[in-house]
Amino acid sequence: MSDDALFKMPTIDLSAKSLLMLSQLGIFMVFAYWSIEDGAGDNLDYVFFAMMSAAGLALFFSVPNARMGVTLGIPAVMVVMGLATGEYGIMFWAVFMLLMIGPIAYMPALASGDSTLDLDDESRKMRLGILWIVFALFMMAMMSELLVMAVDGEVTEEDEDGNDVFTMTLDSTQQTIAQIGLAIGVIGVLVFLLTALVGMELGPMLPWHGGAMAAGAMLISQYLWSVGEGAPSMVAGDIAFILCIIGLTILPPCIAYRSE
Repeated sequence: MSDDALFKMPTIDLSAKSLLMLSQLGIFMVFAYWSIEDGAGDNLDYVFFAMMSAAGLALFFSVPNARMGVTLGIPAVMVVMGLATGEYGIMFWAVFMLLMIGPIAYMPALASGDSTLDLDDESRKMRLGILWIVFALFMMAMMSELLVMAVDGEVTEEDEDGNDVFTMTLDSTQQTIAQIGLAIGVIGVLVFLLTALVGMELGPMLPWHGGAMAAGAMLISQYLWSVGEGAPSMVAGDIAFILCIIGLTILPPCIAYRSE
């Protein structure tokens, strides 16, 4: 297939690269599903569903310029929607999505050495390392709420009007588990930073060991979400989301730094 083709059919098998692509697609499909999970309340829900679905499929089929379009396009659309509807809180979520979507859009291509990136191996791995660290820290601190669990022992979710939706409370043992999970995640990020970006030797430790530790921290967070008092029950979308997040956390270091 020529380089200027409108799309490219991906190879689907059980290889690490294929699983990473499926994890990337799965994240966008879960976001799309969440937007209409309880029924679309207004046109914004349909816009978000269409936007996330199109973004995931564009990346999956390697549509030209999809990575840049997704990374900048989704936050831009959210800002425009917020200005048009007067719901300025959407613009906060636009920044949130930029920090999350950027690494998700680029990490699979950087890990596999996609030729369209036009980067040498050293530059490619450096950019991947930076994005991976941003992604891992963002997931532990914001998306999984592991930092809040470890520090406060409870998590409170609010709706758009600032009203409490639920409060999940951990007992002392569960909070200790959260603190251990956070420590494992931070150590994992440090291991990755030192072995992948700095080039330091840490005995037998390799970059993917750091990825595995960060993924383990997210699994601990998900466990706490399932046992904490007052936590919402897990549904299929939640399980799919954590599986995809784990894939995006552990697979890029395995693919990009496997020979180091």
